[in-house]
Amino acid sequence: MKKIFFAIIAFFLLIIVAQSCKKNGSNSKAVSLTLSNSSVKKGEPFIVTSNQTSSASVIKWSVNPSSNGVNISSSGNRSVILFSNAGQYIVTANYYNDSTQSIPNGSSSSPVIVSDSIYNDSSGQWAQCNVLVHPPLNANDQIMLTPISYSDTGLVFLAQTKDTYENEYPHLDYLSGPDSTSGYEFVFATLSLNPCVNVVPGNAPATSLITLSGLNNGVFDLRFILNGTIYKGEITVTNSNCTFTWNYNSDVTISPLIIAKQ
Repeated sequence: MKKIFFAIIAFFLLIIVAQSCKKNGSNSKAVSLTLSNSSVKKGEPFIVTSNQTSSASVIKWSVNPSSNGVNISSSGNRSVILFSNAGQYIVTANYYNDSTQSIPNGSSSSPVIVSDSIYNDSSGQWAQCNVLVHPPLNANDQIMLTPISYSDTGLVFLAQTKDTYENEYPHLDYLSGPDSTSGYEFVFATLSLNPCVNVVPGNAPATSLITLSGLNNGVFDLRFILNGTIYKGEITVTNSNCTFTWNYNSDVTISPLIIAKQ
């Protein structure tokens, strides 16, 4: 009799657990990611959005493989990622109850392919808009410079602000100083916002591409001016690589400090 009694109890417990699981499964929403594109160019803003919008959830974004050539700017359930190296990557959103939790409750991932082409950020939507707005950079903003290409045509930097601005693709403006045999100079002061596109609140960095064309072998001065402050170093150009002498860890940074000729 005892065996029959315990068997009946166990049977009803299984029913309760099964009903509970079914209920939880029917109410749960599959978490997924929406990508701006499945493949992007070097320097092209890659936008990824999670459908997890609960205020009780904290999302931390990661990219694998990670490197100095990956920059992530995120806010809430949306992240803008810039890649400076070609390759195949996995973008992951990890979900936590709060920012102090060390182990995520779950995650969702998507692959992205970065081609070896360089993004042309002055075409398309920008060329078709004649009402651009040019506000100043934030007073304490910083500029991160990433060399992404060195070839016979010249050296290309991806320039990115540390702060984010309220536009889908904010553009970082710069002025070129007179190129000379002694060096190169660039001035950052404003950005261009495009009201012709969808405005996305505050989670996109301003970017631009800076090209030093017609490089000759030698050592040259390299100067960047941000909000009136001069940051200066040197660039050494050889047939095989470009090397930067740059002693700043904030405000205006360059990483990596060497790029091979392609």
